[in-house]
Amino acid sequence: MASATIGVAFGLYALWPPNLETGFEPQQPIEFSHALHAGVDRLADGRQGMGIPCLYCHSEATKGPHATVPPVDTCFKCHSQVEGKGPDGGPHPEIAKIFDAMESKKPIEWVKVNDVADFVYFDHSQHLLAGMDCTECHGDVQNMHRVKRDASLKMKWCLDCHTQAPTEHTSELYARQNLRSAIHCSACHR
Repeated sequence: MASATIGVAFGLYALWPPNLETGFEPQQPIEFSHALHAGVDRLADGRQGMGIPCLYCHSEATKGPHATVPPVDTCFKCHSQVEGKGPDGGPHPEIAKIFDAMESKKPIEWVKVNDVADFVYFDHSQHLLAGMDCTECHGDVQNMHRVKRDASLKMKWCLDCHTQAPTEHTSELYARQNLRSAIHCSACHR
């Protein structure tokens, strides 16, 4: 029995994908700057952040488990009007990739940064209804040029949040238990 436990533990450790680790910051198919799109501060190159709310692009987060990355037509809604200029004065090469994707009708293959293990059920909509802000799990994305994983999103990290004192959004059941949210196994492992 002990050897089986050690084998499973080692297997999980050895096979744990890198995208489940804090600090994971992959190269994306388009160099998309969240600091420019979602930020509000002036950038080092002089451009002003546009302050686009998270839920404009990640609109599915209010509806269920997945926040989703936006389809290319969401990008095209703005970039059909704002093409942007590259360093040579022509179309910006990263924005040209959006036009290419629209023309070819192929989705942009974004690399998922914030992910939980397959055996974990997570619902964005429940967390938003509980009054959480996107930055609580995803970090200061509005100041990231390339998004990186800010939190571990592992069980201990989640439980540390769920066992905090109740808030005004906590259900009556968990408030009676002096918890922010559920901590029973089936809440996240279904």
